[in-house]
Amino acid sequence: MLTIRQILVPIDFSAPSRAALEHAAGLAERLDATVVVLHTWEQPSYFGPEGVLIAAPGVVHPGLDEVRRSVERELAQFVAGAALPAGTDLRVVSGRPAEAILEAAAEPGIDMIVMGTHGRSGLARMIVGSVAEAVIRHAPCPVLTLRAPQGDAEADET
Repeated sequence: MLTIRQILVPIDFSAPSRAALEHAAGLAERLDATVVVLHTWEQPSYFGPEGVLIAAPGVVHPGLDEVRRSVERELAQFVAGAALPAGTDLRVVSGRPAEAILEAAAEPGIDMIVMGTHGRSGLARMIVGSVAEAVIRHAPCPVLTLRAPQGDAEADET
């Protein structure tokens, strides 16, 4: 039988992420589990005369520390209303979302991923891709995906 002690909740500040966060909080309460809330942001690319320049990991660029602090504040505000268990771990990491989520899920102790999905299909999914699909295909643990409740205006926009 699967024992769930730690739930990873990747968020992107969308309505589906809010639904996943609230569902994970409820599961954590019932299962006496802890929660790891993860937000991934990609460092900006620069368009210069030589083409696209992508910031290398670990390279410090002016202003990126302030951007990171801003994202951390936004994450704290996003989770503030959720009834998360004591000891909830809030993380902001830099990288490609699916890769960062899978890396976090591979850490010892992560037993389940609960994440939102935008439910895009067709051309939108081909262009944007599906982080949820990549995570489902490669995750080392069970993945529960949730869409925002029907009629949620924010979900329709994202």
